[in-house]
Amino acid sequence: MRTILSFLIVFMLFVSTHALAQKDSTISALPPSHTDPKNIHSPKIATYLSIIPGAGQIYNKKYWKVPIIYAGLGTAAYFIYSYNQTTQLYREEYVYRINNDVPFHNPDLAELPTANILGLKNAAQSKMEIAIAAFAIVYALNIVDAAVDAHLYYFDVSDDLSMTIKPTLQFNQTFENYSFAPGIGLKLKFK
Repeated sequence: MRTILSFLIVFMLFVSTHALAQKDSTISALPPSHTDPKNIHSPKIATYLSIIPGAGQIYNKKYWKVPIIYAGLGTAAYFIYSYNQTTQLYREEYVYRINNDVPFHNPDLAELPTANILGLKNAAQSKMEIAIAAFAIVYALNIVDAAVDAHLYYFDVSDDLSMTIKPTLQFNQTFENYSFAPGIGLKLKFK
């Protein structure tokens, strides 16, 4: 058991030292014009711009997402307004019925009992709170979408994506006497 454990530790050390020696292929994959710091597409800028809904998507050149964001925000804002008006209507009627001897304030609500008015007010207020949460979620998704799109701005989505697996013979440097020991491995190449 100790032999297997020591073998795994040594194997992990060799693998980790070999993995640390790999160069970052994403930087060299960028076109030469995008390696200039002035021309790099910044996720920070996209995130900060998306505080104004849709501005981050315009910065990322995803213009088709702007109407979707404004439709989501507008729909949620409409329901917030509508349920707020309904809540106010039922609240005024309930407060009037509790404080006065007159049975109703609004003639449209004359046939409803006071307990039902309170229940309708609570239901409308609950729906208004859900609409507020929906507005906040759409707004947050706007910011997250702009940040993710900016991070994936240079991502290659061409049809020429492939993966090849080839066996390789590696020469790993041993810790003792600085000699090279051969190793067998698999080479994964993503294109």
